[in-house]
Amino acid sequence: MIQWFIEMNFPTLIILVYMSVFLMINSIFPKKINVVFGQSLVLTVIEMIAYCAELWTASLDRPTTLRIFLSAVGYSVRPMIAYLFVMLLLRDKQISNLSRTLIILPMPLNMLIAFSTFFTDIAYSYDSANQFVRGPLGFSAHIVSIIYLIIMMVLTIKKFCSKDYSEGLLVFLIVIVNVIAMLMESFAGMHGVIRSAYSLSIVLYSSFFCVESFKRDPLTGARNRRCLYIDEEKHRTELTAVVSVDLNDLKKINDIQGHAKGDEAICAVVNVIEKIVPKGCTLYRTGGDEFMILCFRTEQPAVEKMLDDIRSEMKNTPYTCALGASYITSEDFDRVCAQADAEMYKDKQNYKKLCGGEIRM
Repeated sequence: MIQWFIEMNFPTLIILVYMSVFLMINSIFPKKINVVFGQSLVLTVIEMIAYCAELWTASLDRPTTLRIFLSAVGYSVRPMIAYLFVMLLLRDKQISNLSRTLIILPMPLNMLIAFSTFFTDIAYSYDSANQFVRGPLGFSAHIVSIIYLIIMMVLTIKKFCSKDYSEGLLVFLIVIVNVIAMLMESFAGMHGVIRSAYSLSIVLYSSFFCVESFKRDPLTGARNRRCLYIDEEKHRTELTAVVSVDLNDLKKINDIQGHAKGDEAICAVVNVIEKIVPKGCTLYRTGGDEFMILCFRTEQPAVEKMLDDIRSEMKNTPYTCALGASYITSEDFDRVCAQADAEMYKDKQNYKKLCGGEIRM
């Protein structure tokens, strides 16, 4: 029995052990992310044990209460794992209580249907020979899982629309793989395929968060200086312009209003720029209040329009920033960045002359 269990679940067991150790020693992810991954591992273990034990009870010559219970547990748990993937996608979103309730609601409904097997055959039942008989609501777990996968696809489309292509592509692949696994297990009679798909998806998603922590600034979410040089080297032949950005009067904001307000000002600049930058341009935070925008295959008129749009949009905030652009005339990237900085400092000096550098409130 133990040998059969290990042979059937060996890849999943290895993944679960690896991820458990990783989460215990991981100090990179926010606590909320670690908790969600931990919950997904616990649910995977519960589903694995329930599913394998249910297969053993299926070998008996008559149906048992234990088999009904194990089936209900397995049917209840699977959609919960899909729900946790939705929560990962919504980690930074502010959603209303109504929306949160609507997202959660399919899970208890599915659980109610699954455990109704003790009283009715509306979901599934077992005949006298212990053969599985699917009822009219026998696909409730699949339907709820598909609902969550559809929500993931909608959120993925939003990721693409907001230019977050890396996570959007990752989630798209996760959805496709899990749909295929669901079809394979439901209609081709393959055992444990969905569990393997979920487990690998957990590892893949955690790897994504590791990469993001490597290349993202923790305060603003913008890419960091390390990523700036990596992207420049990777796409050097496509680079057409570099834009230098510097928040005006950050020291005064920190001294007068406190560092929390200073952080708020920095984030406001990032929010404005990321809303404005066109496709082909990427923002990086290179210092406290210093930023760079790399423009790939972007012509000068488009760059100038981007600068005008940033200045215009910043007027809707209490803050201002200095901007300077340098167009590629040399293969020396540091020299191009220095030229962009020089143009930015000219803009900053003009600002100081016009308003004395006062904070605009």
